[in-house]
Amino acid sequence: MAAPAGQDIEQRTDRTGFLQGLGCYLLWGIMPVYWKLLSAIPAFEVLAWRMVWSCAAVIALCVLVKRTRFLYLFRDPRAVRTFLASGLIVSCNWGVYIWAANSGHLLQTSIGYYLCPLCSIALGMIFFKERLTTMQKVATALAALGVGCFIVANGGDIWIAFALALTFSVYGAVKKKGAYPALPGMAFESLLTGLIGVAALAVGAVAPWIWQIAPATPDAMAITGPVADMALLAGCGVLTAVPLLLFSAAANRVSLTVIGFIQYVSPTIALVLAVAFFGEQFTVAHGICFALIWLGIAAIGVEAALTGRRKKAALPTEECCEGRA
Repeated sequence: MAAPAGQDIEQRTDRTGFLQGLGCYLLWGIMPVYWKLLSAIPAFEVLAWRMVWSCAAVIALCVLVKRTRFLYLFRDPRAVRTFLASGLIVSCNWGVYIWAANSGHLLQTSIGYYLCPLCSIALGMIFFKERLTTMQKVATALAALGVGCFIVANGGDIWIAFALALTFSVYGAVKKKGAYPALPGMAFESLLTGLIGVAALAVGAVAPWIWQIAPATPDAMAITGPVADMALLAGCGVLTAVPLLLFSAAANRVSLTVIGFIQYVSPTIALVLAVAFFGEQFTVAHGICFALIWLGIAAIGVEAALTGRRKKAALPTEECCEGRA
């Protein structure tokens, strides 16, 4: 017998949400290729332009969806503190990622983003008094062991992974603590970081030597030429806004558990790109670190699946069968 109309709509919505989430993380996964195109420009200069063009793209998005009321947040000192902090934190994350992707450290970015969910679990426990489940404790211990092995084998050279994992996790914690509406908050944050980006570009125009703090490391894929470079820099805004829009849409349609699994698409793509296309060396230490982190992720996944099955089994029979003939 055919499924009821409401159930069909729900299944279609879930499928749409899944595809939106997958599209978001696919875009984030292939983003290093875009940064390689801009690798002839110093990473900090690319970051400043990204801050400016992201601001323009997000505000254009707000105008498009007719949600332009966010300037009132300037009158809220707590909002200014919250979004200035979150904007600076995510900008640090962007800067480290751009530099790492263009300087032969893409594998470390992959480790960092695999660690993000586990760092978020730890932050939830520390700052939001959340209790860890047994599997979360196992996952955190396995990830810590994997990172510890990598540090021992590589003399502590894993700061990029730590920087990315901590900045992105702290960014999420700051936004959660602020508890402001998503789109106005994103627009206000983008406006603040855009102003900082304009200030950085003004300083760089007067004292261009500041960009050489993190000098360019041109890749064979780098595109040169003022027109092409400016077009690619302007594209940074769209590259930032589109995945965020897809993520927001997906979060409204599918569960956080599904989002949690989809998010591993991005660092997996980075791992494949680093080893298969950009020639980074995958060592035994990398293998041990990744294997232990993956075991931790699997432990959380098994727990989530079992919890979902128990909840479904606990539903009253008549509720489970509602709408069936």
